[in-house]
Amino acid sequence: MSEFGELLKELRKEHRISQRKLADMVGIDFTYISKIESGTMVPPAEDKIIKIAEIFNVDSDKLLIAANKIPADFQKVITEIEDVPVFLRSASKFSQTQWKEIKRIIDETKDNEE
Repeated sequence: MSEFGELLKELRKEHRISQRKLADMVGIDFTYISKIESGTMVPPAEDKIIKIAEIFNVDSDKLLIAANKIPADFQKVITEIEDVPVFLRSASKFSQTQWKEIKRIIDETKDNEE
């Protein structure tokens, strides 16, 4: 079973929603939900994953990452800002302390925008 399939099944059970009901809500065939959960089919497209996230009231990025998909808005940033690919290539080498500092800067930036 894929990480996305496991997460989907867990969310569905937690919210007591059947495969058929979820499929109707998302606009896909219920057999597809079964196949995703069993790991025999790949996760759906980004728009369907975002719809699933809305249904379960969870962060869509969490589901997209579990599905090994890069959100479209990330793709735009990666391709339009020259320094982003350089940053991403270096990111795996950052220490925990460096990640905490990056998070602090991001949080500070968000606070200043509000």
